[in-house]
Amino acid sequence: MNSSKILEISLIKKPDFRLDLSNIKWKHFFEDSINGKTSDATVLDGSKEKPFEEFFSVTQDDENHYDFPPHFCSHEILDRRKSFKRIVFQGDLNEIDFLGFKSEDMHILINGHIGNYVGCMMQTGSITIKGSAGHFVGAMMSGGSLIVDGDVGNYAGANLTGEMEGMAGGFLSVKGNAGNNFCRRMRRGFASVSGDVGDFFANDMIAGSAMVGGSAGKMWGYGMRRGTLIFAKHQVVSPHVFKETYHDFSSYWGLLKTVIESINGSFPSLVNVPPKRFVGDLAFGGKGECLLPRSAT
Repeated sequence: MNSSKILEISLIKKPDFRLDLSNIKWKHFFEDSINGKTSDATVLDGSKEKPFEEFFSVTQDDENHYDFPPHFCSHEILDRRKSFKRIVFQGDLNEIDFLGFKSEDMHILINGHIGNYVGCMMQTGSITIKGSAGHFVGAMMSGGSLIVDGDVGNYAGANLTGEMEGMAGGFLSVKGNAGNNFCRRMRRGFASVSGDVGDFFANDMIAGSAMVGGSAGKMWGYGMRRGTLIFAKHQVVSPHVFKETYHDFSSYWGLLKTVIESINGSFPSLVNVPPKRFVGDLAFGGKGECLLPRSAT
């Protein structure tokens, strides 16, 4: 059983362009490394295929000297997660893309900043980023949890270019700010930003729940079909997109509030009084909703 072992991977050489790690199967890589096998893993430096070991050193540790925080996962994988493999990445990874692409049954800890597409299409397990990340963080992820201590770029939790659906499950938490198109075409799951989000937040949202602790940019919620947007801070609501409703949703709010607090802690603006509820996009049937605090703070 290798669940007690940890791989530490450190960047030892900067790429000429950017490194694409999308073709690495991390479970197989972990097993080969732990068992002392020479890995034949390759990466793309721009358009050139090169050996993984040219850019990274790999060591292993039997003890947990690293901060793998608890992550949120469904009940059916609580037992499975005990055997998930653990990898720690060190170094300036700003020029590293597609780390954790389609990853499953892995706990990945990134001690620093990371480039684009981290956690893209991840399925199970967790990714923790102790810094900021680039664009398309958690794009089209379908499960697991992804926590970013810093900021993220555009299209986090969204769809890839040409794809119809964005995030389809799991938990995405950004402790800082997010760029444009956060959770565009989101299908399922729960996403949150403790700070601000850019323009076009949750545009064309299909379902799922997304929360913002700060302010949202222009044209948020446009084209949403279903789903729930939660704001901890007052936002300007476009009357041609949303209208306020006065139906009793206290039972639903009681359940949703518990989920919010388990991920973000409590937001003072949402603690004592249930939020106001608006439905929209009215041009698409008005079956989505956004919840805003009753105070203007």
